[in-house]
Amino acid sequence: MKQVKRLQPRHPIQARNGLLGGDKPMVCIPLVGKDHEGIIAEAKNVPSIAPDIIELRIDAWDFVEDVTASAEMIKEVRAVVGETPVILTCRGDWEGGFKKVSDEAKFGIYEAAVKEGLVDFIDVELIYGEEKIKKVLETLEGTQTSLIVSFHDFKKTPARDELVSILKQQIAAGAQVAKLAAMPQKEEDVLNVLSATLEVRRQFPCIPIITMSMGPTGAVTRLVGGLFGSDLTFAVGSQSSAPGQIPVAELRQCFSVIHPTHTEA
Repeated sequence: MKQVKRLQPRHPIQARNGLLGGDKPMVCIPLVGKDHEGIIAEAKNVPSIAPDIIELRIDAWDFVEDVTASAEMIKEVRAVVGETPVILTCRGDWEGGFKKVSDEAKFGIYEAAVKEGLVDFIDVELIYGEEKIKKVLETLEGTQTSLIVSFHDFKKTPARDELVSILKQQIAAGAQVAKLAAMPQKEEDVLNVLSATLEVRRQFPCIPIITMSMGPTGAVTRLVGGLFGSDLTFAVGSQSSAPGQIPVAELRQCFSVIHPTHTEA
């Protein structure tokens, strides 16, 4: 049987030893430790788990309002994980974040980490608007860090046309990677996420896209989303950051069938 090649972006993003938008979706694990000991313990597990990329969820940190301490923590994590690409995320509490974090701390930490060349992607929610997103993009000029513009709904899944509109708004705002995650209330919601991903991938073939339907009902999107144009899937490392994430080993086993080029690490 002829292997169907997945829909890849024309302009994948090289991030250290990883490629977002390559012939297989990247497998990402979240690091959600709260204190120095927990964060470093999770980071030390990264080599044995061997994800393609990690997400550093600094909104989980007990000391996140301390920009200097947080920047030093990121530097320590980078030293531990080596050349594994890093997404730096301070998720807003209104979109599923662990706690409320001031914008001053959030963007101060982002700026410090980017300036030091410690992270490969930063995540900014679409709700901040085009003006703020453009300002963030200006701080990334001349760096090796790319901008993910994201949207999360942990209660429901917007209608299909709205899902398409959200992804298009992210791209119009300047997203170098567009990301969308929504909670299904029925099976059709899962199909709508996959269908919206496919439509936007075909209309905007250049940049990487990350989409998923959350929870047990949406778990299938974490397995097959790559066939519809999604370029990254989140898996469980030491801990999960969202409902429906699948353990890395199980995900890789499924990928060996869905994406035969995705070999065991």
